[in-house]
Amino acid sequence: MMTPWGERLDPENVLPEYPRPQLVRDSYLNLNGTWSYAFTAADVTATPQRWDGDILVPFSPEAPLSGVNRTLQPDQALWYRREVDLAGLVADQEGGSTPGERVLLHFGAVDQDAEVWVDGTRVGEHRGGFLPFTFDVTDALDTARATHELVVRVRDVTDTSYRSRGKQRLKPGGIWYTPQSGIWQTVWMEAVPETSVERLTLVPHLDPADATGSDGSRAGALDVTVHLAGADAGARASGFATWGATVTVTDGDRIVATVGAVPGRRVRITIPDVRPWTPEDPHLYGLTVEIGSDRVTSYAAVRTVAVGADAQGRTRLLLNGEPYLHAGLLDQGYWPDGLLTAPSDEAYVHDITTAKELGFTMLRKHIKVEPLRWYHHCDRLGMLVWQDMVNGGRSYNPAVITAPVLTPLKLDDRRHALFGRQDGAGRAEFLGELDDTVNLLRNVPSVVAWVPFNEGWGQFDSVAVTQRLRTLDPTRVVDSVSGWHDQGAGDMASRHVYFVPYTLSEADQADPRAAVLSEYGGYSHRVAGHTWTDKEFGYRRISDRGAFERAFLRLQTDQVRPAIARGLAGFVYTQIADVEQETNGLMTYDRKQLKVDRDAVVASNAGLRSEFDAAVGGTPSPVAVTERELTARVDLTLPDGRLDPAAIGWCRTPLVRTDGIGRGRVGKGRNKRWEYWAVTTPTHVVAVVLSHIDYAGVNALWCWDRRTGKAYNQDVITPLGAGVTMPGTLGEGPATLRSKGLQIEITETAEGTRLRAIGDRVRVDVLAHRPEGHESLGVVVPWTERLFQYTVKDVARPASGRIWFDGEQVEVSGDDAWATLDHGRGRWPHQMHWNWGAGSGRTDGRVIGVQVGGKWTDGTGSTENSILVDGRLHKISEELVWTYDTDDWLAPWRITGTDVDLTFTPEYDKVSATDLKVISSFTHQCFGVWSGTVRLADGEVVRVADVFGWAEDVHQKW
Repeated sequence: MMTPWGERLDPENVLPEYPRPQLVRDSYLNLNGTWSYAFTAADVTATPQRWDGDILVPFSPEAPLSGVNRTLQPDQALWYRREVDLAGLVADQEGGSTPGERVLLHFGAVDQDAEVWVDGTRVGEHRGGFLPFTFDVTDALDTARATHELVVRVRDVTDTSYRSRGKQRLKPGGIWYTPQSGIWQTVWMEAVPETSVERLTLVPHLDPADATGSDGSRAGALDVTVHLAGADAGARASGFATWGATVTVTDGDRIVATVGAVPGRRVRITIPDVRPWTPEDPHLYGLTVEIGSDRVTSYAAVRTVAVGADAQGRTRLLLNGEPYLHAGLLDQGYWPDGLLTAPSDEAYVHDITTAKELGFTMLRKHIKVEPLRWYHHCDRLGMLVWQDMVNGGRSYNPAVITAPVLTPLKLDDRRHALFGRQDGAGRAEFLGELDDTVNLLRNVPSVVAWVPFNEGWGQFDSVAVTQRLRTLDPTRVVDSVSGWHDQGAGDMASRHVYFVPYTLSEADQADPRAAVLSEYGGYSHRVAGHTWTDKEFGYRRISDRGAFERAFLRLQTDQVRPAIARGLAGFVYTQIADVEQETNGLMTYDRKQLKVDRDAVVASNAGLRSEFDAAVGGTPSPVAVTERELTARVDLTLPDGRLDPAAIGWCRTPLVRTDGIGRGRVGKGRNKRWEYWAVTTPTHVVAVVLSHIDYAGVNALWCWDRRTGKAYNQDVITPLGAGVTMPGTLGEGPATLRSKGLQIEITETAEGTRLRAIGDRVRVDVLAHRPEGHESLGVVVPWTERLFQYTVKDVARPASGRIWFDGEQVEVSGDDAWATLDHGRGRWPHQMHWNWGAGSGRTDGRVIGVQVGGKWTDGTGSTENSILVDGRLHKISEELVWTYDTDDWLAPWRITGTDVDLTFTPEYDKVSATDLKVISSFTHQCFGVWSGTVRLADGEVVRVADVFGWAEDVHQKW
């Protein structure tokens, strides 16, 4: 399996980009490309005389792009060799260094242990497979040679020891992947002056959010420490104590500040009117550091990270002092052709931009340290990063690392042997690697969180390790233990939830740490022709692509969104792309297929962000969705009872056939069919409800006298829907109720729809006229392939006839009376919360019909929002923002969007409540008038004034 970049790979130009973006020099020699290799027994320490063939560096021999396709075993050694021409790198064109110049050899990473020789001289060794290392090879260069020989010897014991190895296993499967070894990041050389900059320490500062200037600007600063290279760096630094290095900060072409800096000492550089770094505005400041003849360039950003309370007192993750939703994907950084090594720089950019274009703001870099260029792209493109440490330890006990996914098991991680951490040397090595990882990435603006342990893999002493991280880097937050075996440390109460629904627990709501869902989902969908193996791993298997997308969207809407409202600060969906047997990515392993609709995921994430904004005390935003207009007849269901994907969309006339409801292999149970008609007049409102919900017929007749406030409601519930007759499809037969005490009949005629009802105190005989060309809104709402709803909302139908209430006859006139239909067919979830608003009337001489809804459609990609103007429907493809006071239902309601600004002013609240635990209903249906404006697609602004109707808030369990 190859990625597009692997297919286009040029062996003569492999990953040529400068590998250290935050410390750049002009001197650079890339050593990627063709090397010789040989496998030997582990006890062979002499350079081989014969080589097995060529290997393409920096791809591991196990990776297809290496050209080797062989696994390094624990009892073997892997050798590399190549010749290097230093002409052009160093000042001495003969290939040696000049006096006062040093030649450095850099390895991005070698898995697992490496020894290096230059021209036959051993220059050093390095332990650990995920971090960069450097050797000063100046004194080893043989000046008599025109080219220089590099030899590297590698050992890798993978998972046979306590050593850190990430997700590699010699016997891969499920969540454990192909082992790899050897050079897997860029190898390169540079020449530096005797006195040179080894590294920088950059620490940003930002004034509090409430300390802005009158123009809204904020002040910031950057602490810069220049560190010199070499064992005698301190002595050399003292020679610069009087004038030091020169540090220049730039903003584009503008110089912000130039200051002197004594090496080894921190200098603070003030940045007035700073542009704080955010994913939406990833602003970077340029840096230039000069000392003696050495000159390096870098960049930095001004941003702060913390945890703190929102306006409701809930703990949130803060970015620049403000609550910020961390909407993330798990990113393991694996590639089918390069394994841990991306085939190109463009491949890194592709994954980051794909996540960003889908509306995610964070990637959790899982059990891997990437090349520095990956972090650079996150910095410049705007992507938050949670950085995992690379796990180690001996063999893991399934009862420790797996059982907690379904049980509340929590073990004390000071019991080292339980977690495979009985080796003191292994624990010490992990701590050293943790320190080195922090020092490597401390300047990276996008890295905002450290994650030392995951799911108990090699976990130990997490409280102490968390404190170690805080001491090393107090500027970031720590997710001490991601998943389970939480010891109460760190800044996050971090949970993994698979197989079972997620609900933010009361304990996590009360926890002073920020509640995060740091892994969940993991739904598997295999795309034919784009899988690594015939085996499949995921936490739920879904064969149909549309069903996979709907399941993902419903997970976000039904589980994540309510948790955000209650305090969830961040989430990490598993995962961005498939990896080997794991086919639970939003992309295929080869990155050639996106398994979800981009616009639908964007809308889903926008809805989550809007929910977050409202929950933290801000202003929620409307969410644009992309909807398809249906123009031809289509069946709602497939023969087996599942939703027909072709029916998803909206229509101007009833085009969806619903005869299949209740039929087919999966079509039984929880089906819901109803007709709701409301007739509004200047003096009365009457509502007729006729429904069949499989196990019962739920019917009602209600009347309200607007003059006196008198109201009467008559409910009739019939077991198993006895006495209820409903057509399979709207308009294809009468809908009737025959019961003791209540008779209802709804029939279609040439003029419109005839509504007749006879109850104890109320009678209705009304015709809802259907003017020529009159349009209605039909919408199919897809929760899942088995749960879905087709609704028709038909507003502003002129009404005429008679109503009798307690013996008083009321004439219904077509000039000032209106009928509205809510028709439904589908299969519903057990519980649902919705808003619905409708109104009919005249404004400025035009017939206006308001139709708005929300909550029940959120995250589905469908909405039931529109406005009718003189019988013509104008669709509003946006999740609107509903604002109302649940402590005062008669206070004005606001329904707003990009082009919608409506106010509903109630005058009456129809309250109903039924609580039978399994079945319940709580309704506030407020009647009143609509006013405001709606801008149409052509730019026309339609005024709405004194349009009578209703707005409701309903919680139901069926």
